[in-house]
Amino acid sequence: MDKPRPYVTAAMLCEKVIQEKDESITIVRIADTLQYSVEGVGLPAGIKPMINIQGFVSLKSGSVVGDHAITIIVEKPSGDRNEILSVAVNFRGKEQGQNIILRLGLGVEQDGLYWFDVAFDGDVLTRIPLAVMPMQKETSVAKVLP
Repeated sequence: MDKPRPYVTAAMLCEKVIQEKDESITIVRIADTLQYSVEGVGLPAGIKPMINIQGFVSLKSGSVVGDHAITIIVEKPSGDRNEILSVAVNFRGKEQGQNIILRLGLGVEQDGLYWFDVAFDGDVLTRIPLAVMPMQKETSVAKVLP
C-alpha cells in the first residue's frame, strides 16, 4: 500500500499573496505565463531580467500526521532541476493543513516552460507550470492624413 499523502488544495504562482491577521489568504493575479521586456530597463545587451513572483501552496492533512518535508524544485526549459525551497511541516490529520507562501526571484536564463514541483517527503504531489518569454515588440504604423 502506498504511504498516505496530503491533499493539494491549491498550488499556483501569482503576482501577490496577502495573508490577513485572521490567517485568510488573498491571491492577486494568478500567473502561468510571464512576458518580460529588456527595453528601457538599463540591462546590457543579451542580459535578461530578474522576475519577482510569488506562489501559494495549500495542503490538507487527510490521513497524514506528523513531521514531514515539503520541497519546491524548479525545472528549467533545459531540463536542469534545482531545489529552491524546503520547509518542515507538521500535519495533524483530517482538515488541518499547511499553507506555504513562496517569494521567488526568478533569474531568466532561458525562455520557455519552467515547472515548479511540489514534493512531499520526496514524492511529487503536483507541478505548477510557468511559461517565460520576451514581450513581442509592437510595431507602430504611421497614418498619413490627407
